[in-house]
Amino acid sequence: MISKHQIPNQHAGEEIIFHIRRHWFIFFKIFLFFVLLSLVPVALYYLINQNMPILLDGNISYPLILILFLTYYLILLIALFTAWTETYLDVWTITTDRIISREQNGLFNRVVSELDLRRVQDVTAEQKGFFPTIFYYGDVYIQSAGEKERFVFEQIPQPYKIAKIIQQLDEKAKKNSLK
Repeated sequence: MISKHQIPNQHAGEEIIFHIRRHWFIFFKIFLFFVLLSLVPVALYYLINQNMPILLDGNISYPLILILFLTYYLILLIALFTAWTETYLDVWTITTDRIISREQNGLFNRVVSELDLRRVQDVTAEQKGFFPTIFYYGDVYIQSAGEKERFVFEQIPQPYKIAKIIQQLDEKAKKNSLK
C-alpha cells in the first residue's frame, strides 16, 4: 500500500519529498463535460414532449424511451468513473533517490516506472494555454539516460516549482554519488 510516508521497495535512508497528482481543474473539466452530456436526455425529453407528445403516452414507446435514457445515464456514469480513475490514479512520487511514475491507462492497465535521480539529464516545465496559465498547472518533462527515455508529469500543479526541485535533487544526488 502506498502512503504519504512509505512506498513499496523503499531504499534505506530514502525519504519521500512529495506525491504529485494531476491538478484539480483537470477533473473539473471532465466532470463539467459529463454534466453537459447528462443534459442531453433532458433536452430530448423536452423536444419529444413539444413535438410528439403521443410518444410519451404510449404503452410501449414510453417504457422504451425510459429504458434508453436510463441506459444512456448508466453508460455516462461508467465513462465518468473510468475518466476519474484514469485521472486520480496517475501519481508521481519524488524521493531523495528516485522518481516513481504510476500511470493508469484504462481500468485494468497500470504502468509503473522509476528513474534514479543520477540518471536525469534534463528537466523541462511547460505551461500552454489560457487555463493552465490562470490555474498554474502544466507538464514537466524529465529526460533520462535509462530505458524509458522521457518521463512526463502531465497536468500537474506548479510545474516550474516541481522542475526546480527535481533539478536540485538531481544535483544533490550526483554530488553524493561522487563522494
